[in-house]
Amino acid sequence: MRSAEPPHESQGHQGIVSEALGIGKDLVKSLPPAFLLLVLINLAFLGMIMWFLNSQLSQRAEFVSKLVDRCMEIALHAPSPSQ
Repeated sequence: MRSAEPPHESQGHQGIVSEALGIGKDLVKSLPPAFLLLVLINLAFLGMIMWFLNSQLSQRAEFVSKLVDRCMEIALHAPSPSQ
């Protein structure tokens, strides 16, 4: 007689991740090479835009920090308005 063991994961069921990867591979294989090149160019462009925005934001934050520090220094050494 056969033993009634449950089937192993690799025999009967595939996970959601492996299904998604399989669909992704099929999609990439069905696309023309020119479209894949366009996707890569767009990803490179978006990467450059994100780098540019990050550098601009860090420069602005540094500038505002220096400005606030200088204003506080001036305000601390100024005579009080009641005098």
